[in-house]
Amino acid sequence: MTFFKKNIWTAFYLTTLIWFLFFGAATFVSYQTVYEEYTAEQKKLMSLTANSIQSTLRQYEVLLDLVAKEVTAYGELTDKNIIQKVMDSVVEVDNSMIGVGLFLPNGDVYAASSGVKLPANFNLLSQAENRESFQQTLASNKMVLGRTYQSEVLKTIAFPMRKSVVDPDGNALFVLSTVINIPKGFKFFFEGESNQNNSDLYLYRGSDRYFQIVLTHHQLDPEIYNYQIPQANIAQAFRTLKLKKGLSIEDIKANDLEVITTSVQPGSTSQAVSRYLPQYDLWAELTLDNDYVLGLFFKELQVLISIFVGSLLLIYLLFRGIATNEKRIKDALEHQASHDYLTALHNRFYLDQQLASMKKGSNYYLIFIDLDNFKAINDGYGHEIGDRVLCLVAERLQSLVSPQDVLVRYSGDEFIIVAFNKNESSISTFCQAIQSRLASPSMIGDYRFVLSASIGIAAFPEDGQDLDELKRYADLAMYEAKKIRNTITFFREDFKQAYKYRAQMEQELKKAILQNELYMMYQPQIRRDGGTLGVEALVRWENQLLGFVPPDKFIAVAETCGLMLPIGEFIIDQTFADITEIQNQTGLPVTVSINISVRQFQHNEFFDRLIELIEKHSFIHVELVLEVTENLFIDDVIGIQNLMKKIREKGIRISLDDFGTGYSSLSLLNQLPIDELKIDKSFVDDITTNSNTLAMVEGIIAIARRLNITTVVEGVETDEQRKILADLECDVFQGYYFSKPLKLEDLKAFLVSNTHLFNAK
Repeated sequence: MTFFKKNIWTAFYLTTLIWFLFFGAATFVSYQTVYEEYTAEQKKLMSLTANSIQSTLRQYEVLLDLVAKEVTAYGELTDKNIIQKVMDSVVEVDNSMIGVGLFLPNGDVYAASSGVKLPANFNLLSQAENRESFQQTLASNKMVLGRTYQSEVLKTIAFPMRKSVVDPDGNALFVLSTVINIPKGFKFFFEGESNQNNSDLYLYRGSDRYFQIVLTHHQLDPEIYNYQIPQANIAQAFRTLKLKKGLSIEDIKANDLEVITTSVQPGSTSQAVSRYLPQYDLWAELTLDNDYVLGLFFKELQVLISIFVGSLLLIYLLFRGIATNEKRIKDALEHQASHDYLTALHNRFYLDQQLASMKKGSNYYLIFIDLDNFKAINDGYGHEIGDRVLCLVAERLQSLVSPQDVLVRYSGDEFIIVAFNKNESSISTFCQAIQSRLASPSMIGDYRFVLSASIGIAAFPEDGQDLDELKRYADLAMYEAKKIRNTITFFREDFKQAYKYRAQMEQELKKAILQNELYMMYQPQIRRDGGTLGVEALVRWENQLLGFVPPDKFIAVAETCGLMLPIGEFIIDQTFADITEIQNQTGLPVTVSINISVRQFQHNEFFDRLIELIEKHSFIHVELVLEVTENLFIDDVIGIQNLMKKIREKGIRISLDDFGTGYSSLSLLNQLPIDELKIDKSFVDDITTNSNTLAMVEGIIAIARRLNITTVVEGVETDEQRKILADLECDVFQGYYFSKPLKLEDLKAFLVSNTHLFNAK
């Protein structure tokens, strides 16, 4: 089906060919039907004709019997005049009889009807045409048919019939002979309704193979009656019948069958319906008129041609309609495939096609444009407004590009321009014009927008040798511009090195767990009021190729390439195993905090898997804290809130990490089941020198105390910082002032040697 859809006219030609084959088959069947119906009619006609001929010949025999009865009424031959009157009366009754004659056994004429003028001393035995049949008549008690011939005496074609009259002892007294006018005697053949197709009838004698009667609608050549059919012709005609139908001549004679044979007429190769008339030893042959059959067939063919041409026309119109519709759909699909549905700009598929077909010598710049803070527009105003903003951007970009340039909407709020015939200076000016045009205030609905964009640029062939490479490098340049926003950045080689390093890191990170390259370290957390000691679980990665990779680098890569889930599970599993081992060996009540990534926390199986790992390591009596960042709450506050409640019901505490570095945390503290706030190291670094930072930290701790939330401060490196934070009544301290992150064995030693911290005040 797919082939036909793609090659609709090929399908049409194939359908047409099949239709022609069907038409050929239908034509053949139609001809066969016409031929069979015609031959069936001819067989029927032959049956009727054979019966009529035999009946006619019997009538003539009856008439001869009547004459014989009148002539012998007085026991001996009567006066010739009386005999002549009897004969004349018979001729008057049947005008097809040319004349009647009475011949003595020696062949001499005794008397004849008045219409027949026979020469003196006329004798039948002296005539070659009549001698044999006359002798047969003398030896038979039935009517004998004489050979038909051209009679010079009668000046016509003579079809003689003779019957002998014998005495009681069986001796021949005389022979009555009549000559029949064939057209008159057998006019029923021409006048019958069943022979409207002008068939010709040939009767030939079985004994000597001469034609007895020829009934034709055409001019007759009398010489045909002198033609003796070769025995080989007859044998061949019936041999073919024997091969095709399994019928022999004896079968045909015995069963009065009408059969199709090859015609035995002189020079004919046509076919005929044949039947044997046993009473008179005659073969009747009714020729099949091929021209008549063709005439009937052509009438049928006209109907077939009309149906064929009409149906083929309908098929053509159907396929043309399908082809037109397919072309329309194809054009629409091609447009959809190469255009963005929202902005009607070309899309990345079109970009790939265009650049793939370009000559290698073409120089161009690929400009990667990303709108700044577009997500805030979608989230704040809805996607409908966001879509209208994208359409506005598309219009403004379209108004700036040259006809030879290619403008595509690449994805989301990203656009690509491929600019030709420009140098670096003109490209920079062009991109500044883009930023200026986008920054022009615009009203969409009731809202006023001022847009900005970060733009990355890569040049072909200087920066990349193919489209994918060039897009990557322009994207890298745009990523650098995104760090500042509303900036234009040209690709530099160091971006490529950073990209390659990141790509290499991603590949190596995929093998890190299997190769046991990841391991855990723990940084102690000291409570201000003593009583317990906690640790924060920190994952580390040591790679043979890359060496030590800091967490702030590989965690970001793991987040983007989908590896955070298996890494996160490794962190939980290994931490549970390590802390359980510490408690079993030291008996100290150690609290552990584990960082949970956004992707890990949002996974629908996170909670169930966490409980499974707790039960696996018998971690029930260890105080567990899950650290999450405020980015977790941006998309689904309600869903996260419900999950947190389930976690707290299991006795697990929730810590909000990096507090104060975002924009939404303070508004969420009242809504979320937060147990702990972790103040970011960036505040601690400035707390001794910046009064504003000190005021912010003091405010955060005060808010937390009012909400009964524990505060944890990280990055404590000096005693001065510790004292200030202690005066502000921060609950938990973490930093190099107390201890750097430790491996498992070092942590055990730290805990054993600092047991006094568990009771410090």
